[in-house]
Amino acid sequence: MASTRSKLLPWAATLLSLWLLVVGCTSSNSSMLKSDVSLRNPLAPIADPFIVRHAGSYYLTGTRTGTSLEIWHAPRLEDAGKTSQTIWTPQQGEPAFQVWSPSMFLLDYHGSKHWFVYFTAAMQDKNEDHRIYVLQSEDSDPLGPYTYKGQLAGTDDTTAIDSSLLELDNKLYLMYVLEKGSNAVYLAPMSDALTVSGEPRLVIDPDQPWEQGDQASSHYPVAEGPEALYHDGKTFIVYSGSDTGNYNYCLGLMIYKGGDPLEAKSWEKKGPVFQYSSDNGVFGPGRAHFTTSPDGNQSWMVYHAKTTADFTYDGRETRAQQFTWNADGTPNFGTPVSVKSPIEPPAGE
Repeated sequence: MASTRSKLLPWAATLLSLWLLVVGCTSSNSSMLKSDVSLRNPLAPIADPFIVRHAGSYYLTGTRTGTSLEIWHAPRLEDAGKTSQTIWTPQQGEPAFQVWSPSMFLLDYHGSKHWFVYFTAAMQDKNEDHRIYVLQSEDSDPLGPYTYKGQLAGTDDTTAIDSSLLELDNKLYLMYVLEKGSNAVYLAPMSDALTVSGEPRLVIDPDQPWEQGDQASSHYPVAEGPEALYHDGKTFIVYSGSDTGNYNYCLGLMIYKGGDPLEAKSWEKKGPVFQYSSDNGVFGPGRAHFTTSPDGNQSWMVYHAKTTADFTYDGRETRAQQFTWNADGTPNFGTPVSVKSPIEPPAGE
């Protein structure tokens, strides 16, 4: 028996060595694959990003040329800023200047689904000429084709920018910024996707120190870029404070407490809830919008930011990162991630 055992040991050692080699290679390959599958910022050289996930793909829009509207799209978030399609170029008599800050929503209109793109533009190349305009898609394809529908019905000739929508208790509201001595956020009721049906009401007044443009000579108060965020039955408005050229451009949060959403008292303000990180080389993070991972289990945000603390509107780029939720149900956006740090992509990609 002893001699038989001694003959088997070399074979066992050989088999063990082969097994360890296979496992080691598999583990190494898995590690390499995991490190290769990562998301790297920035996603695209655009400001004021807005993103939706629809039919298995991400659709991203924002401010780039200032003279047209584009939509980028891809199944993977990291690729969402690589391929774009121009959905609208102004024709004679349409607003051809300062085309900014589009948002897009799939809404029911007269019994069928259409995409509506709300955006800022001007008939002349001057800030006071900003108004809110809208496009409507032919069908439910986010890439269109789109028809220009003109200035949003029910809005007046007050200088206006940064339009988006709030849906609350089966009612639709326009959220936008009116410039009346400051950039402040107003809400107005809508009777349908193309019509504002009531007077705008002030909801977000930039009355906090962090909402002031402290790098700008005018110290102009700013609350802009409102976007709705919904989670576990709660409703929030996430907006941007300070001047977008500032290093301390940041995110503020409005928490809906109940009651009439057109009343400022129905909202509680907190902020800043997402701000610059000198350590990570991220400055002026703002203009956030939100989506989910393909498996529906993760919350993600896109936002624009710069790599310089200098006062400038140049260099704003779209970035993405995951965020979580606090015990009280409010969003926890964390700290903006360095462009040098790859991050894990959304779950399910």
